[in-house]
Formats: sequence, structure tokens, C-alpha cells
Amino acid sequence: MLTISKPLSASQARTYHAREFAAQEQNYWSRDQQGHSEWQGRLAEEWGLQGGVGSEHFARLSEGQHPHTEEQFVRHQVSRTYKGKFGREVTSAEHRAGWDATFSAPKSVSLTALVGGDDRVREAHRESVRAALQELERYTQARIGNVHAPETTGKFIAATFEHDTARPVDGYAAPQLHTHAVIFNMTERENGLDGKQMRALQPHEMFVSQRYATAVYRSELALRLEKLGYELERGKHGQPEVKGYTKEYLEASSPRREQIKDHLREQGIDGAAAAQIAAHHTRDRKELLSPGEVLQRHRELASQYGHQADRVIAQARQHEQYQMPEPEIQAQRAVTWARDHVFERSAVLDRRAILEIALVRGMGETTYAQVRQEFERRIETGEFREVSHVGAGQQYTTAAMVRMEREIVGRMQEGNRRDSSDPMLVSPQVRIATEDRHPELNASQRQAVDEIFLSREKVVGLDGHRRRGKDNNSGRDPRRRGGRGLQGGRFRAHVPCGAEARGSRYGDIHTTEASGAWTAAGYRRETALRTRRILSGIDQAGA
Repeated sequence: MLTISKPLSASQARTYHAREFAAQEQNYWSRDQQGHSEWQGRLAEEWGLQGGVGSEHFARLSEGQHPHTEEQFVRHQVSRTYKGKFGREVTSAEHRAGWDATFSAPKSVSLTALVGGDDRVREAHRESVRAALQELERYTQARIGNVHAPETTGKFIAATFEHDTARPVDGYAAPQLHTHAVIFNMTERENGLDGKQMRALQPHEMFVSQRYATAVYRSELALRLEKLGYELERGKHGQPEVKGYTKEYLEASSPRREQIKDHLREQGIDGAAAAQIAAHHTRDRKELLSPGEVLQRHRELASQYGHQADRVIAQARQHEQYQMPEPEIQAQRAVTWARDHVFERSAVLDRRAILEIALVRGMGETTYAQVRQEFERRIETGEFREVSHVGAGQQYTTAAMVRMEREIVGRMQEGNRRDSSDPMLVSPQVRIATEDRHPELNASQRQAVDEIFLSREKVVGLDGHRRRGKDNNSGRDPRRRGGRGLQGGRFRAHVPCGAEARGSRYGDIHTTEASGAWTAAGYRRETALRTRRILSGIDQAGA
């Protein structure tokens, strides 16, 4: 799983490097206690940064400088306090050094690599992190400033630090394999005839890519673990877990998680944001514990639960090397499944959203490279079509969605070929009486009701921002409009799906679950009944 921190200041980054990222006490399981670190990103390649991360290069990059020449790339802003407009003290933000992107291995994977001592699993984690960072880098953007939109550069520089313990709880640091990737606040853009220009990084697309990068990491990790002979199963949150561990042992090896859960229960709160706050408030200081004491605690716990890691590794080594069955066909199935599901609620989707669902579906059965290749093939055949977009991510729709929308527009235009000889939706007397019964409508809502009731067209659209009273206009209590407005006719509401389709918003009014694929067919069914007076409301909430 990938989590991305709030921006780190230069002083925070330097402190973290000394106390957290590069500290020996974070790596009880490493033979030399020096955690694995390395440079990642296209900028690192350009500047010749390879191998372990040095403190001097790290410090310069934290200050927005060239790692070798100390040339100032990004304007360095020092935090200062001054009197604001109303006489209050205001403290300005310090220079953003970068962001901490942390990849955490599933608990069963950590136990296999650390307690069981299978270094191959540790290397599988590293390779998976590298693959995910490469994909995350594709969406790097430069901050241009003023009113200019960010520019996609596809370049960053990151320093990774591998740790093998979680924060201690009551002095016990549980095994937890994870990698911190400090992504520095700089990127390089093409600047026309002037060559290249260094700019600060715009992080929005990095956060948008978080779920996608998590899916890439998990997909790559599952593939590599299966090649090593491990049997996998999907965890509660879709993560690949190694089979062979009991729930009791996994929970006993996760005291930090239980500590956060206890805090949430005590406070009566839940949710991802609350969990992050709880993690901060319950954080124990990472005490300098001797490796002997920590390892002894791990061995005692492993012995108490029957040395499950040793047994899992022994079984994996007995298996022949895993041969993935028909990965190309599995990639086709994964992309098809993603196409059929992600376009249920949206006509246009980001490339990352489509690939994320496909990777989740095909985890352990195909590779990321094959899923991407299959997606590209379908773009060439016209099944997926790129549309105009804003931001770093490419936006796509499908050929079927284009056909369906053209059909809907055509039928709407056909139904709206009306003139003054055609009747209005309701008579003037009914319109006035209906509006008089609803004094709660504001001026804008009343104007919208007037335009709908006075319209001679068969299809009228009502658009507006969230929580602006569209329901009050279009059917919060449609029985009144269905009974009197249509003089005995019926109101039929078509809502997207889920709880809304079960009538939660419309009481006992007849509702029909609708999706994008249903809309055209539903419209055909309604317009075919030309002799019946039916007012259909299609709620497109969430689109």
C-alpha cells in the first residue's frame, strides 16, 4: 500500500534523514543494520546519482539545490513570522523539500521476509517499489505559477530508504517491511529554444495517482511472490497475502495497528482520516532498543505460534517455479472486466482508473506490462477512445459509450422537434396552482419550474451544483406533480444505483435502477408509450 505525506519542510527532511530514514535502529533485521537505500527517477540518472543515498546529496536536494554544484534550482523560502492584516501573527510556510511516499508490504509478506529470513521476498518488495515509482513518475508535473496550468514533465528524483520495523508499542517493535521514498520538490521542463528549466513540483497528480501506484505495487509483488513458489490469497483490502499464517499470529504481530484501533474505539470515531490522526497521537518515540532484545521478542512470539514463517518458506521452496497460466488471456479478461465495470457510472475515465481496476482483477494471474499492452491494443482497435482532458492523466471513453450517447442525443432531438401547436407540459392553471403549493422554492428554483412546465419539448435538462435544490424542483415529492400536474398520470423516477435505486430518496414512488447502459433502452421504452401520460425523471447524480 502507498501512502503520501503532507509536504516536508527542508528542516523536517534533514531531521527525518538523520533520525528516521537512515538510522540504524530502524533495521533490526538487516545483517549490517544499515538499511537499503537508493536513488530513483530520471533526474537521478541525469545527475549520475546511483547506489546508496548520501547525506550531503540529500541535504542539498532538500534545499532545492543541484546535488553536485549546489546551484539553487527552486527558490528557497525561509519561514518567518509577521503581523497580518488584522494585527494577528502569521507564520509563512517554509520551503517544501518534498513528500514522503511510503510503500508498506502486507503483514504476511513482512513475516516471511523478516521472521522467516527469506531475502528473496525482500528483493521482490524492492523491485515492486521500483516499478510503482516508475509509474508514479509518469504523472509528475511542474508548477508554472500565476494562471498557467501545470505542465507534465514525467521526471522527478527520489531517495528510497527501506525499513523493517514498525514503531514500537510498549518497547516492542514489530516486523514491518516498508520503504520510504522521499520525492524532492523539483522537476525539469522543456523550455523551447532556451533548453531545460528546473521548476517546483505540482503534487496534485501525484496524489491522484496514489491508488493506481498501489495497484501496480501489489500486482508486481504478487507476481514475484508466486514465482518464488508462495501461495497467495486476497486480503481484506485487496492486498496479496501469503497463505499459511493464522489470524491470531498476524494480529499478535501487528500491535501498532491494534493500538490505533483501540484509540479510534475510545474516541468513537472511524475512517481513514481519523486513523491518520490517531496514528500521530498514539505514536511512541522510536526508542533505541538493542537488536538482541528485539530479535528475542520476535523469536518468542514466533515460537508461541508454531514457527509459521519457517513452515511457509519450506513449503514454497518445495514447489516448482510458478508458471503463470495464459497471462495474455488473463490480461484480456482483466481489461474487459474493468471496461464493463468502471463505465457504469461515468462516460469518461482517467487511464489510471481503468488500469487500476484491471490490475486488481488480474492480480497474480497476469503482469502489469501485459495489462498495459492489452489496453494499448484496444486503443488502436478503437474500443477505447481518448478524449480531451485536463491534467497529467489521459481520459478515455469507449466506442459503445459513444454510440449510446449519440443514440440518446438523436432520440432527444427527434422528440424535441415541436412547435407552438404542441401542448405545454401542463396547463397554466395547474402550473400556477403547483407553484403556489410550494412557497419554499427560491427565485431560481421557481424559474426552473416555470421553464419546465412551459416547455413543449419532450426532454428538458436540469443542471446545477450539489446541494442547490435540484431535488426540490425535480422530485423530492414527485407524487404531487404526478397526481395533479399530469392529471392522473404517473411519475417514474430512474436513479443511478444502490440505495437511491431502492427508493430512499423518493419514498414509495416507483423507482427503477439505471446505469449508463440502461438509459438509451429505457428512453426507448418510455417514448414508445406515446398514448400514456408518464413523466420520467432521470437522476444522473454522481456522473
